[in-house]
Amino acid sequence: MKHKLFLFVLLTTATFSFAQKKDKREGNYSIQLISAESPKDIQHGTVDSLSSTYEDAIIKINWQYAVSQIGFDLTNKSEKTIKLIWDEAAYISIENVTERIFHKGIKYIDRENSQTPSSIYKNSTLSDLISPTSYTRFVSGQYGGWVSSPLIPTMSAGMFSKKVEYKPELLGKTVRVVLPLKMEEKTLEYVFVFKTIFLEKNQTTVRQ
Repeated sequence: MKHKLFLFVLLTTATFSFAQKKDKREGNYSIQLISAESPKDIQHGTVDSLSSTYEDAIIKINWQYAVSQIGFDLTNKSEKTIKLIWDEAAYISIENVTERIFHKGIKYIDRENSQTPSSIYKNSTLSDLISPTSYTRFVSGQYGGWVSSPLIPTMSAGMFSKKVEYKPELLGKTVRVVLPLKMEEKTLEYVFVFKTIFLEKNQTTVRQ
């Protein structure tokens, strides 16, 4: 009986240890622009996936992933003022869920409220950050406060580790950002499509 109990404990411990062993790598998850859906009456633009940049006759936009946010620099190439309509903008997650977004300058507590459109004057650039409203929440307690979940749902390998848990199943997924731009009385809806990638530190390898 003791022998069987010892064998059971040994197998259980081995299984638990194996389950705890994870692939941890130095690097970061990110996103890469792969395509863009522009309004029908706008001549098809070009996408540079290497720099995550889109450009057409009206706008040029460069995207940067920031874990729980996505940053962008949007240049108005036209001779007319463009307004970014925040209340109609959206983030579509890996799970294909449409999320309302808020941007830089909006207080966390006000993130679900209506947001004033941002004006982008001719030949000027708007630099901003967007984040899904549902990804930010308030945590109570002594060490609580406002916290934001990463757009790609992964965790670091530990508090003092520079590595992250590498999950191949998270790569090659699609996320989208919808930006409605209003020019005079016309609304131009752009949909930017990204895929998830992994950038290994000190290497040129991009996992996707």
